[in-house]
Amino acid sequence: MRYCSRLKEQCIDLHHRPQERVNIMIPQISQAPGVVQLVLNFLQELEQQGFTGDTATSYVDRLTMSTDNSIYQLLPDAVVFPRSTADVALIARLAAQERYSSLIFTPRGGGTGTNGQALNQGIIVDMSRHMNRIIEINPEEGWVRVEAGVIKDQLNQYLKPFGYFFAPELSTSNRATLGGMINTDASGQGSLVYGKTSDHVLGVRAVLLGGDILDTQPLPVELAETLGKSNTTIGRIYNTVYQRCRQQRQLIIDNFPKLNRFLTGYDLRHVFNDEMTEFDLTRILTGSEGTLAFITEARLDITRLPKVRRLVNVKYDSFDSALRNAPFMVEARALSVETVDSKVLNLAREDIVWHSVSELITDVPDKEMLGLNIVEFAGDDEALIDERVDALCARLDELIASHQAGVIGWQVCRELAGVERIYAMRKKSRWSAWQCQRCAKPIPFAEDTCVPPEGVP
Repeated sequence: MRYCSRLKEQCIDLHHRPQERVNIMIPQISQAPGVVQLVLNFLQELEQQGFTGDTATSYVDRLTMSTDNSIYQLLPDAVVFPRSTADVALIARLAAQERYSSLIFTPRGGGTGTNGQALNQGIIVDMSRHMNRIIEINPEEGWVRVEAGVIKDQLNQYLKPFGYFFAPELSTSNRATLGGMINTDASGQGSLVYGKTSDHVLGVRAVLLGGDILDTQPLPVELAETLGKSNTTIGRIYNTVYQRCRQQRQLIIDNFPKLNRFLTGYDLRHVFNDEMTEFDLTRILTGSEGTLAFITEARLDITRLPKVRRLVNVKYDSFDSALRNAPFMVEARALSVETVDSKVLNLAREDIVWHSVSELITDVPDKEMLGLNIVEFAGDDEALIDERVDALCARLDELIASHQAGVIGWQVCRELAGVERIYAMRKKSRWSAWQCQRCAKPIPFAEDTCVPPEGVP
């Protein structure tokens, strides 16, 4: 699939005096000329061939799609909103024709990425307006099939009565689509235990340039090798990926970084399982950011909701102390560790949301709390979870008594309602930073840097 990754640099002056209110805005996109005739021809032919979705070429619609959650802006020529996999296949089939070879297409989900992956100056294919159906669920086998435009929180709300949830978490879960999560192999809180999105994708339905539809799932290597002998587009894909990844196996293992949360990109390392008995094209599509195909549906592994959740809110004398102590929390076999600095804490205190958590994160007498680690333990064995919590708290008491690691206090939250209130505060604090009238605004740019816990100095 042709994909646009060209981004115009945006210059933002961040120099300002402390406490001075600064209005920082991304430069405005100037009024663009009309849509080029080639794009209009494509859209007209698309509708003539039976496209059932929507198309948009107005300046307002294009401007809406010119930004995402990054600092970048690219004004597209048009936006299309397919209603089905058949619509997407029609787009891809028409796009493969020689007369439209110069056009660029990019799939878009919720637009929550911070690196501009959903932007281009060609045609945006918006998967969120219509392709947002939950198709089927199999609670007995623990999976659900969804369209790419389903929002993550929408899915979890649907799954909750069944006692399940989709485990990969991210801060934008109330607007991020599953298609976007798959394309970026997203992960966040809880990835220490639950892993990343690709660990929960059982298979996808993807549309290739030319309109071929590829359904993926783990296959015995013998079957994958047989499929690779077919003289078709899909057969050639199987053959190329199978041969390259098998022949270069040792090179891939030696050069790919050893990370629990893998980088976005082509996950060549896991196309074969460790025993080399299974082959799965799903792993090369997850994290590919729309460069290989349009992902329209996915079959996802779902996880039982844990029966027990506990939070240990660990308080520090500085943000640096909280960061440096995070590996210690990982060793305590916690589900997740969320670090909060003093700026976010102070903004949260000024928000009405703080009243719901103030008794769960109290100040330490004669101490100033400048950092916080929100440490979660979760599982089905209440005795085991409480044992881990008690062990951590005992160790924290030792650190406090010996004035080590900057720990000044801790509190345990054992009620589910309290756990949810603390996370609601944590999630809202991001927007409190944006809404602060007296503060410099944070500008997303180089985000999600990755440091192994053992590498934290």
